[in-house]
Amino acid sequence: MDYNVAKMVSHLASFTCQICYKPRYNKMYEYQAYSYVPRYKPEYFTKICGDCIYKAVFGGNLWKKKKKEGVLDEMLAL
Repeated sequence: MDYNVAKMVSHLASFTCQICYKPRYNKMYEYQAYSYVPRYKPEYFTKICGDCIYKAVFGGNLWKKKKKEGVLDEMLAL
């Protein structure tokens, strides 16, 4: 699995998630999905909560296990 599509922006921030539209005060992530279609650039999300980013990257029930491990927390955006 390539984790380059998701990065943590801030350890603690107040924001509204762009996927679930809930106000959050937690870790903030940015995400851009892979593009499998030529000449199509998917939407770039800059404010995403932890639950939504792990669901988008891992899907299914695997996201809960990966969130506990903190797999994406090591990837910091520069």
